[in-house]
Amino acid sequence: MSNENQTSLDNERVKIRAIVVDDDADVREIFIELLQMNDIQVVANGINGKEAVELYKMHHPDFVFLDYLMPEYDGLYAIEKIKEFDPSGKIILVSGSHFERNTLGDTVKAIIKKPIEMNEIFKAINQITLTT
Repeated sequence: MSNENQTSLDNERVKIRAIVVDDDADVREIFIELLQMNDIQVVANGINGKEAVELYKMHHPDFVFLDYLMPEYDGLYAIEKIKEFDPSGKIILVSGSHFERNTLGDTVKAIIKKPIEMNEIFKAINQITLTT
């Protein structure tokens, strides 16, 4: 199996729907473009944890890409509220901060470190898709 197959998605069979939440407009815009260029449909985007919860309830996405450190309502708030609403919600934490995987338990399915690399996104999506 080639390395290319390991880092791409079979988008012909399933259209992935996602929400992107980050308080940094530039990061959010670039991240959305990266996802869309790779056939991931971004159904909504927000700037804080409260918006993440509202958007999740409205759109029921396949994945939430969520920044951890945001003003007002942070990523932890969003994780807790989304999990209360939908315990099977697939949240991928995207952060410039260092996190120990066991600190957040199984509340998030994957952690992607900034700067964002597309192969890390595919790796996280594929890993989650194969284990759920």
